Amino acid sequence: MWLQSPDENRELRRQSLLIAGLCAVSDMILLGLALSAGDATDALSSPLTWIAVGVVLLADLALALPARTAGGVAVLHGVVRCASAALLWQATGIQDIGTGNSTGLAVAGYRAGAWTAGRRSWVALSALALGMTGAQLIQDGEITLGAVFTTVTNTVLPWLIGRHTTGRAGYIEQVERAAADHQRETEERTMKALVTERGAIARDLHDTISHHVSAIGIHAAAGRLALAAPDPAVDTGAPASPRRPREAATRALHQVETSSQAAMTDLRRMLDLLAGESSDGVRQPGLAELGALVDGSRRAGLDVALDVQGLRPSELPQSLQLSAYRIIQEILTNALRHGDGDLALSIQRRDGMLSIRAVNAISVSATSTAGSGHGLDGIRRRAEVFGGNCSIGPDLRARTWQTHVELPLETS
Repeated sequence: MWLQSPDENRELRRQSLLIAGLCAVSDMILLGLALSAGDATDALSSPLTWIAVGVVLLADLALALPARTAGGVAVLHGVVRCASAALLWQATGIQDIGTGNSTGLAVAGYRAGAWTAGRRSWVALSALALGMTGAQLIQDGEITLGAVFTTVTNTVLPWLIGRHTTGRAGYIEQVERAAADHQRETEERTMKALVTERGAIARDLHDTISHHVSAIGIHAAAGRLALAAPDPAVDTGAPASPRRPREAATRALHQVETSSQAAMTDLRRMLDLLAGESSDGVRQPGLAELGALVDGSRRAGLDVALDVQGLRPSELPQSLQLSAYRIIQEILTNALRHGDGDLALSIQRRDGMLSIRAVNAISVSATSTAGSGHGLDGIRRRAEVFGGNCSIGPDLRARTWQTHVELPLETS
């Protein structure tokens, strides 16, 4: 294999045929002009003349062969250049007839420089130079400065032009390939960022809305039960008091209204963030709103035993505060939906770590209201973002659900 890259395409092959034909025609015309001179008119009767014509013609037509043969064709032209000079000298008796495959030789040098590489390329150039030098020696009888110049211009110069052309084309191809790779990597990074962003949006929507919707469902059920429940005074013989169930239903509906308004507020906040309209920097909730978050769960019927130690929210980054807030919000939501009404929640900051612990008894009806798992996945992902760790699941006897999350403060 003389070629450093695959064969040309169909258009280049057609061009090779055209070039080979032109070289053959040009060398035949030059050879005809040389043989038609007065001193060489008898050369047409010599078989050596026709042998020289045949080998020159075949060498020129070989330029139409595939590019992988460029090195071999160059060696052929070097041999034919020297051999044709010797044959024509013997046929005509004229030492310096000065023709042969001169046109094809230059083209073969160009092709060798363009399509071969490494040792093969140097072998092809050496064959061309030696063939041209041998022809000059036959014609002149000695190597002169002019002969060297003729050899260089007919072999080395076309070879260098071919290498330069191919090198430039290779550089352009490399630049284009690098640009294509960069574009592909950019598209892959963009798609990865989109997937990550979609996941973050989904987790935020889940954490924000499911907490309020769960509270709305609990309060709505409480209001319905309050309206349907009989007045306890009836069982004691006392006069019925419709005010009691009405007051309980009113309180429940009030909580429904409050939770729905909070849900709309949080939803509007998220939509503003997605639209890039959050310019005040205080739109996302943090641990400073922890009390209001817990109070909302208490109003929904969850008995929360809260233990906070050394928190100091103002000293924590807003990004970590938001993640911790969403984690606690998901814990409260799960306790409301799947617990038995009690939750022990501990939030402590010590030894460069923010620790969140929660324990609640598992309701007997929890299996019938199993969630999708998105909330627990959101807790784990939020912990991973800050290099933290978490453990979530039931205890060995499956009586309590335990959540423990640790967020390092040094990396935040």
